[in-house]
Amino acid sequence: WRCSKCRNKFSITSLSWLKGMKIPFRHLWCLIWCWQHKININQAKDLTGISLVTVRRYYDLFRDNLKLDNEDIILKDKVQMDEMFVRGGFVIGGKDIRTKKIRLKVFKEKAPNKHHAIDLLFETVKPGSVLCTDGGSIYKGCDKWWPVDHKCDIHSRFEFSITSEIESVWANLRTFIRRMYHHVTLDKLPQIVREFEARFCHQELFDNPLVFLENSLSPVTLAL
Repeated sequence: WRCSKCRNKFSITSLSWLKGMKIPFRHLWCLIWCWQHKININQAKDLTGISLVTVRRYYDLFRDNLKLDNEDIILKDKVQMDEMFVRGGFVIGGKDIRTKKIRLKVFKEKAPNKHHAIDLLFETVKPGSVLCTDGGSIYKGCDKWWPVDHKCDIHSRFEFSITSEIESVWANLRTFIRRMYHHVTLDKLPQIVREFEARFCHQELFDNPLVFLENSLSPVTLAL
């Protein structure tokens, strides 16, 4: 179309993140479906006939245009916290055992300190909750900083019962990265972790391509 006043050309994608899209809409729909169902990039390439570079670029676009209110998610009742180490950094996170929602945060530092755990506790855990951690020193005395009932497993004594679910989150995250993206750099890890977090907390966005498009193209956040 052309603007009736200035006569400049525009299309239905001109004012969205789809601006400049050069693939057919049916391929876009298929790529969104593949991404939602965790189809790895090589399989998506073979299914759509699109180059691997293009598949990676659109997977990045889908991830970057997730409109979420993750910051408003508060973990409560019984919460498990732990950390996962990667080359050049670590991820620290918590999981609400009742709702199964998670909050994760990536740090580009060699090792976690107490302030990393305390900051995440302040931001994500509701006062009065039961907090379950391992026996790491970064969690020691956290109940003096924030009103929680702190319980801990001592892994050296083969105690894993109260932190088993957050430990499984790390296994799922590693498997998710390996199967879908094969590998990821530390610089891109925060975006990948954000996508992984969304798959736990906003599963409705991954039901079908239409739901995702309605959320990502809306001027306001629809995910609750």
